Amino acid sequence: MKLLAQNLAKSYGETQAVDRVSIALEPGSVHALVGENGAGKSTTLRMLAGVERPDQGEMSLDGAPYAPVSASDAAGRGVALVFQEITINRSLTVAENIFIDRLRRFSGRLGLINGRRVNQAAQAILDRLDLRISVSADLESLNLGQWKCIEIARALSTDPKVLLLDESTAYLDHREVESVLEAIRQLKNQGITIAFVSHHLDEVRSVADHLTILKDGHWVGTFATKEIAPDDIHRRMVGRNLSKGIYPTRPPVSGQKPEEATIFEARNICLGEELIGASFQVRAGEILGLAGLKGSGADGLFCVVGGDRTKTEGNMRLLGESFQPATPADAWRAGVAHLPGDRTGEGLIVDFSVLENLLMAGLPRWGPFFDRRKAVTQGRELISRIGIKAAGVDASCRSLSGGNLQKVVVGKCLATSPKLLLLNNPTRGVDVGARLEIYQLIRDLVNRGLAVVLSSEDMPELLGMADRLLVFRGGRIVHEFLDVAATTEHEIVRYMT
Repeated sequence: MKLLAQNLAKSYGETQAVDRVSIALEPGSVHALVGENGAGKSTTLRMLAGVERPDQGEMSLDGAPYAPVSASDAAGRGVALVFQEITINRSLTVAENIFIDRLRRFSGRLGLINGRRVNQAAQAILDRLDLRISVSADLESLNLGQWKCIEIARALSTDPKVLLLDESTAYLDHREVESVLEAIRQLKNQGITIAFVSHHLDEVRSVADHLTILKDGHWVGTFATKEIAPDDIHRRMVGRNLSKGIYPTRPPVSGQKPEEATIFEARNICLGEELIGASFQVRAGEILGLAGLKGSGADGLFCVVGGDRTKTEGNMRLLGESFQPATPADAWRAGVAHLPGDRTGEGLIVDFSVLENLLMAGLPRWGPFFDRRKAVTQGRELISRIGIKAAGVDASCRSLSGGNLQKVVVGKCLATSPKLLLLNNPTRGVDVGARLEIYQLIRDLVNRGLAVVLSSEDMPELLGMADRLLVFRGGRIVHEFLDVAATTEHEIVRYMT
């Protein structure tokens, strides 16, 4: 099924999100949309999927006029969208999330839902993707990557002829990414039309036949993927040459720093079977990287240090003092800021303003009262410092792109002037230009003495940013790389698996 869009435009107030964008999605092919955050990629997909109504422009489906009034209307025409942000309903089962708006098809004579039939149908779709997820699993026991895979299964359950994937691999580890990319190849071979948004050009080059570059809401060009070099793509996306790379210069490896420089220390930290006997130090002016598959221990460590859960054994010290946070608020007050992996579920409140989100961890006060003037000043400084693209401090976060939402969470962490910064996939869903800005910001802060613990499923990110690297497997620290600059991805993966 061919989906053609011509001269699509969409604005939100004074913000022109998309301006005269045209795209042709051909049957049995994968078409990637690439560009910086705010370039218009998600808005374009949402218009194609009926989630947003274009202000102008025309669309056709196999030559027939196509103007869906809702996502369900588009799905009825064979067009399905997997959203960028997590949309899992935690109160439902895995199977119910897959058939969330179509459970009536499994009802019997009395109108009761046949749970066995729902589970069988859902499991068949999950098995089709080879993701090793059981419909009997408790949703709370699954990670964000598995939730995203359930959302992809939900889209496939409508038997779409056109599948739109908006950053669907952003929450996945390298093994899950390969499963999804292989599923995309299989769907392509079955004649399904696919549009694919990703900030990882290796993924784009692996599956896409063509790619369209967007910049500031405008169409830049459409190219055969094999005929355009990555550096050329980056240049057209961000308007500058990134051939020198996106990672800041790392300071040379030196000898052990003095004990006084230790910001955080953990000794024999345990969290049931999730984390077993973790002992390490983080020093001022250092980025400590954490590598490992999902569930290998890094997430459990962040929960303990960030105050989300209480350790079962061991001791922690922050700035030389005993550190035992009972709640996340305790950790923030002590000087530990945490950027979580799920920005919209845990990092911010999308219906709040940019200012409210930036300063929610520490509102400025004048005596017992909220100091609005000081808050606005701090908010504007953070917006400028981090490069958040927003209409103003009072703009709703719901109006921001995914990458700018991520920058707001980074700003919230920095607003508290932390001594220790926990970063869980800090550039997830962020374009290459914004990555460069975030990486440079982190390195500048580290050079001034901030201690950072960086956990990431993006192996190049760990290799490019970490000064020292711990590898987790089965809840334990199994190896430490002291000179990350001299380490290869293959060496790290060997210890992870």
